[in-house]
Amino acid sequence: MDVEKLRAWLDTDEGKADFLKFWNECNGKDEFTQSRYMRFEAWLETNDFDKLMSRLILEHDDDYIDKCYKRGHMPSANNKLSFVIGYVCNNYEPIYVSQLDSDFANETWQFRGYYFQHIHGQGTITRIYNKDDMKMLLQI
Repeated sequence: MDVEKLRAWLDTDEGKADFLKFWNECNGKDEFTQSRYMRFEAWLETNDFDKLMSRLILEHDDDYIDKCYKRGHMPSANNKLSFVIGYVCNNYEPIYVSQLDSDFANETWQFRGYYFQHIHGQGTITRIYNKDDMKMLLQI
């Protein structure tokens, strides 16, 4: 399909609807993801987020990182941590934290005593900090 045909299709009602559906899925705005976020919010009302974060950070230890490299790819967040990061990024606005500023493009979110930061370069580095003492807890 050439570019002109793609542009013409995107100008149709079907193309606009499909693109909007795709865009919402990519940004966590689709119905399935929103229902997962609502269940997570209900879970947060009765459970300790700090315990969850401690467990997720421990899951990303040196053994996990070595396993990623042995499989031939860069370390990245597992599905559970990816979900939490996606929840924070899709439901809260980025903030500016001068102590976390970088020479590279970056975004930082604050949620329940933690800073979640994406630093963009040739790839994306995700860092998680304790808000109280600014200690980096995880870089992946």
